[in-house]
Formats: sequence, C-alpha cells, structure tokens
Amino acid sequence: MIATTKSKVFIHKFLSKCYSFRREGCIFLLLLLSFLSQAPSALHDWNSGWYVMDYSLGFDSRLLIGSLLRLFYPDYLPAESAYTFVFCSIIVFLMLISYVLGSALRRTNKLPANTALLLLITLYLLSPGSPAYLWTSENMGRFDLYLIMLTVFAAILYIKISSVTIRLISFTIIGLIALCVHQVFMFIFLPLLFTMFVDTVSEKCRKSDFVLGIQGLFLLCIAFVYLQIFSQLNIGTLDDLTALLSVRTDLNVNETALRYEYFSTIDTAFYELMLNQLSERIRYGVVTIFLLSPLALIYGYLWNRILKAAGTAKIKYSLFLLSHLCFIPAFLLAIDWGRWFGAFLTVQALQIVLLAAKKDAVVLTGLTELRTCFYKHPYLFIAAGLWMASLSKFQTTLLPDAPVFFSSVYRLLHTILF
Repeated sequence: MIATTKSKVFIHKFLSKCYSFRREGCIFLLLLLSFLSQAPSALHDWNSGWYVMDYSLGFDSRLLIGSLLRLFYPDYLPAESAYTFVFCSIIVFLMLISYVLGSALRRTNKLPANTALLLLITLYLLSPGSPAYLWTSENMGRFDLYLIMLTVFAAILYIKISSVTIRLISFTIIGLIALCVHQVFMFIFLPLLFTMFVDTVSEKCRKSDFVLGIQGLFLLCIAFVYLQIFSQLNIGTLDDLTALLSVRTDLNVNETALRYEYFSTIDTAFYELMLNQLSERIRYGVVTIFLLSPLALIYGYLWNRILKAAGTAKIKYSLFLLSHLCFIPAFLLAIDWGRWFGAFLTVQALQIVLLAAKKDAVVLTGLTELRTCFYKHPYLFIAAGLWMASLSKFQTTLLPDAPVFFSSVYRLLHTILF
C-alpha cells in the first residue's frame, strides 16, 4: 500500500514536471525541426581552418575550439567529424535557449505581461535573427554559435543561481572563455552579459558586489585588448601555417581568412575589405533596417514605456539600452553585417526575456503596456509576425532580401520615371 502511494506521488511529480516544461519542449521541437530541415551539408570554408588550430601554435585569438577538438583528434581532424561537432553544438544550443525562453514564459505565466512576452518571443523566432541564422549556408560553423551558447548558459545561471557573488564570478569566467573562442564577443554579445552584470550588482546594492562587478568587466576589457593587439602565433608565415593545417585535416583551409586574421594589420584588413564594400553595406544595411522596421517600432515603444516606468532607476535601464552601442565597432571594422544584425536581434529579445524571467517590475510594466497595445491593434502585430516570417534568415554579410528589394524598387522607379 505504501509502495503504491509512493508510486502515485512519483508519477504525479513526474507528470507535473513534464507539464511545467511543455513550453520549453514545444520551442525546442520547433527549432530542432527547423534545423534538421534546413541544415547545410558542410561547414562554410571561411571558418574551417580554426577548427584545426590550437594553443600549440601560440596563445592567440580563436584557438579554444580547435584546442578542444585536438583532445579527441590529436593527429587528424576529418571534415565529417568537425561537421558532427558543429551539428551537435547547435542541438545543445537549441536546448539551452529553449530552456531560457520557456522558463521566462513559465515564470510570468499568471502575470499580465506574459502575453506581450510570448509575442516578443514569437517575433524573435520568426525574424531573420532567430537561431536559424546560425545555420544558413554562410554561417554554418561560425564561432558565433559558441559565443551565443556561452551567453545563454550564463543567462541560465543568472536565472537559477541566487548567490550574487557566484553569479558575478561565473559571468566573468564565461566572458573570458567566450573571448578565447572569438574576441568579437566584446562587440556582439557583451551587451547581454553586461545586462546580467548590472542587474546582479544592483540586486542588493552592496559595495562589495559593485567592486566585484567592475573588476569582472575590467578583466574582460584587458583580455580583449591582449587578444586583439598583443597575442600572436609562433608560426612566421602564412604558407607555413597553411601547410601545417592542410596536413591535419581534409577541411578546406581558407588562406585569405588566415591572412587577414594573423598576418595583416587592422588597418590593412579595414582598407582592403571594409572600404571596398562600405557603400554596398550601407545601402543594404539601410534597406535591412527598413525591412525590420516593425520590430524597431515594437521595441521602440517597449523601451519608451520601460524608461517611463523606471522612475529613479532610469539610469540603470538607460545603461541596458546604451549597451547596444557595443555593436558599432563591429559594424565599422568588419563586413559581416548579417552576423551583427542577427546578434543584435538576439540580444534585443533576450535582454527583455531575461529581465522578465527575473520578474523585473519595470520591464513587466512595459510588457503589460505592450500587451494593452496588442489588444487594441492585434492585426498590426499579426501582420508584423507574418512579415518577419516571410523574410530570409541573415547570411554572413547581409539579409538576402535586401539586394532583391533594392533592385526591385530601382526597377519600379525606373519604369515609372523613364
């Protein structure tokens, strides 16, 4: 009889857990099906060389992932194995982000803000910057995958761990690991980590927490400067590096990518890559912003309401908003604007999701007002969702729809005027 009762209790708890995680499960299943139906058959070759580079070549940027793979493939890394590693990493990432999104919805389940939060998550998953941009043909295998994976893991710690000290130390360690993966982390995903730092520090308003948070961010800045300016390989020439890597793998080793990363100065790479294509990037960048304008209007409205509701804490929420300025150097120094736009949309969405998951009163107020707006004009939001779903996902350099839209408008105007 006792055994039967215990079994019933166990089954009830198990079913309750399954029910509580239904949101995470649904999000993960949708993302997984999207990935399995669209995954490219190979890694893009621009990034392939870094999968066989490790710290035996020196302490330089982008060598952490290759060092991990060399533990399992010390002599030779088959292209198929590298692809499998990326494939499995994407699935792990989808588990992590599904948990974060589902957890935020679960924690706000009985609050008025839940409807608006669900709306934002839906728009994010439909948008060109959804997780699916990580497995477009030009982005498959890019290290952005591991950067966002680490950031989302930090987000889980932010949600689950109550100790302020442990959280701050964890954020610092995760940030340092991310910088070792790729130093561009400092520009594209740091705003999200910065949000977690600031919100954690302000939680109990203790001087010791403030000092620890400042030290963590300062350490990240020092690590970035070292990796960007002072680190170097032990190999003297590009030919020597290419020959070494070609013996280690049957992946396509892109010499141009290696030359600009390790054997060219920043100004050389800027003049040869960025300036030659700057006018094109600006043109298609403006078109991209126009195509994404429904999201801009929704987030503009939301942030306006958040800042109005912040009261005396307006500085804190202004810092969250101003942290997006970190993206500017990425757009100015590198041509991969599609990647930066994708990361920007991800950070925009997750910033609100995380604060809502922590039941931040100001953000919940902003979301509640967005919910009221949604109820007044539901068709506008539905149209925005359909429009986002109709757009392609970001490739490395641009949104594929941008040049098509630009050319179509040009032909239309030419036909009308001439």
